[in-house]
Amino acid sequence: MELEDFPLRFKKGVPAAFFEDYSIMGDIHLGFEKEMEESGYNVWDKTEEILGNILKLGTKKLIMLGDLRAGFSEIFPDEGGILFRFLSNLSRNFDEVIITKGNHDGGLSKLTSRLNNITLCTEFVHGSVGFMHGHTLPSKEFVESARLACFGHLHPSIILRDSNGASYRNDCWLLIDFKFPKKLSSKVKLSNGLAFPTFNRYVGGSDAINKKGIMKYAKVTGRLTLNLTML
Repeated sequence: MELEDFPLRFKKGVPAAFFEDYSIMGDIHLGFEKEMEESGYNVWDKTEEILGNILKLGTKKLIMLGDLRAGFSEIFPDEGGILFRFLSNLSRNFDEVIITKGNHDGGLSKLTSRLNNITLCTEFVHGSVGFMHGHTLPSKEFVESARLACFGHLHPSIILRDSNGASYRNDCWLLIDFKFPKKLSSKVKLSNGLAFPTFNRYVGGSDAINKKGIMKYAKVTGRLTLNLTML
């Protein structure tokens, strides 16, 4: 699948994609400010700014690819209040919100179950496109029905160097071709994966794309293509 054949639409400068009447985004990590403060940084709350950026997407439906939370532990009352207000705002402004549960999202079901138009699930397939967080393997049903898998979790970014030797990091989209064993190929429809950059610009990404390991992985599993339209 080439980029021009993608069922997704993109807007320059926006770290989200669009599919039919859905907008799709990667990791948000609400509450990351606390982790920054524990490391000695003074960061003010960014929840309202992140919410505003989501509402600017202008769609009626929303797919979030997991890791809504930053923390791994149980949800404490102060965090729970912030998360519920955030989710309530999404519920009021979108007709449907689907969250594919990430490895940071423990305890989130207690909040989403109180909002009728928000669904928390492991994975979701709509038409030929599947959605998941990316920290676990997809189900048999997923790979046999979706041609394109959209996921977060990886936080892809790349380090670029200019002619003077200066380097800088930019978030990017990571497109991967999948290859499956021949005995499965007759049943499997899944052929491509698209790793989304973090929607929260303050979280940052991993520069694993520059590392030899991921390039070696690409040679083994198939083509690895980068869309270097930086965000």
